[in-house]
This record gives sequence, C-alpha cells and structure tokens, in this order.
Amino acid sequence: MKTLITLAAVAALAGTGYAQMTTLPPASSTDGVAIQHIGLNTGVTHWDAPSNISSFRVDSTTEGTARITTVAYNPIGLAFSTSFPGSIQQTLDTINLKGGIVRTIFLAESATWHDSLGYTYSGAFAGPQSFTAFNQMEANPASPSTVNVKFGDYFDVSLLAGTASKFDLWYQGENATNGGDYTLFHPSNSSNSVAPGNAMWAQQSLLTNTWNATVGAYVDITTYLVGVEDWRLDRGSDRDYSDAVFALQFYTITGAPDLQVVPEPATYGLVGAAALLALVALRRRSRKSQPTSGA
Repeated sequence: MKTLITLAAVAALAGTGYAQMTTLPPASSTDGVAIQHIGLNTGVTHWDAPSNISSFRVDSTTEGTARITTVAYNPIGLAFSTSFPGSIQQTLDTINLKGGIVRTIFLAESATWHDSLGYTYSGAFAGPQSFTAFNQMEANPASPSTVNVKFGDYFDVSLLAGTASKFDLWYQGENATNGGDYTLFHPSNSSNSVAPGNAMWAQQSLLTNTWNATVGAYVDITTYLVGVEDWRLDRGSDRDYSDAVFALQFYTITGAPDLQVVPEPATYGLVGAAALLALVALRRRSRKSQPTSGA
C-alpha cells in the first residue's frame, strides 16, 4: 500500500462490513505445513529462468512505482485481470473430487506494510481451520526490518477429496486497525472487499521446470500467478496489485504432477533406453518360441 485515493471512496467504505483479524491465526507449522526454500529448484533452467516466474523476482526497492501490469514487475508481459481463471477453478474442482496438493510460491513483495498470507479450510480467514504461512512479509534487504521471506519460498497444503470447495488462500493488509482480510479463490468472503476485488490473476499460465520428488525428475509444471492489493481503510488504495506476488501449482494427493508434463531431454533418453531393452527382450522371446526344423 503506497498512495491515496479520494476521500469519497474512503467515506463509501464506512458503511461496509469490517471484521479484520486483530490476531493472526496460528502458524502453519501447527498444521504440519512447513515453509520450504527454493532448494533443488534453484537455477536458470528451473525457477530462476529469466523468462519464467523469476521475472517477477523483485523486492521492496520498487516500492511506490510498480504496478503488476508494468514492466517493472511484469517484464514478460503477461496479461492480468481481476477475473479468476477458469482453468484454476477446474483444477480445484478436480482436487475436490480426487484430493490433491496446492503449492503456493512467494515471488515478490513491495508493500510498505508487512502483510501476511495464510490459508483456510473453511473459507473464512478467522477461526480454528485457518493458519498463517508467511507472517508479516519483508523482502527488501535495505529495510530496517529483517528479511523473512525470499523468492522461491513455498508451502504445500494437502487436501482430501471433498475439502477443496471451501479451501482458500487469504491475504491480510498487515495486522493493524486499518488493514483488511482478503480471500483469493472466493473473494466475496473478503472484508473489506473492494470491487472488482483485491487480486489480479495472470490470464496465461507458465510452464515452470520444477523438481518433483514423487517421480524423481524435473518436470514442467503448469504455474499460475496472482498479484495482491492490500486495501487500506483510512487511505484507500493505489490499485497496483503488486503488494505481493505469488505463483500457484497443483499436484495429485501423492505429490505427482496433476497436469500434462514434459520430461527433460535426459528423461527422454532414459525412456528411449528402456524401450530399446524391452524391444530386444521381446525379440529374444519370439526367437525362443519359434520351432526348430530338423535335417
């Protein structure tokens, strides 16, 4: 949150419902969900690829200047809209039917406030089924506050069948009187929710080369981006939607890729070698099964 808007807009908010969390929900670690670091995804052929999610790798030094649609945050020119991508909804519907994993990856932060991100199983950001993942984020190394979140930090939430319909990610405009609580998948649960919403979604997905421990290989994973705006009650909003930027990936309940994947060239080699061995074995069996003719 950086600049001001008209007093008329602030006055209009006076009549809206407001139930901002004064105390953040417990840490995700109490739910068995740990923050993981970039790890094996480091490298220009993986998450550090300059033409992929790494292009959004900026910190608070861009504060006050960068809207999500500008080159400062979006050098690869993705189209963003407040419309929720239908492909994400379809994926969530599949997870609700079969179970699955939602991965949330931190990319960038530019808010003056130290905003927080968490998740909820009930759809409400407050209550016993809500947890805090990234607590009061700060990514600017020049800030007097300690950096506590870096590009590539992520967390995975496992969802059993039937639980994804109410699952949501929430974002809080700091734990303060004038902040707000915003849900990303179901924005109508936000408070205060400011039309047309507090999140802008990339309308094109990216294929991001990611290490997958379940299959033991790097695979290209369909990845979605979202930028969040931390509306402020006493001042309004600059509507830059870049107070924090995250990437989302989805997996099966076993952790395997949930979408069509493209193996790396090395993987193709292994597949080809296995196919060749299978062909040789098949020919040997065929020869042994043929009857021999006498003199």
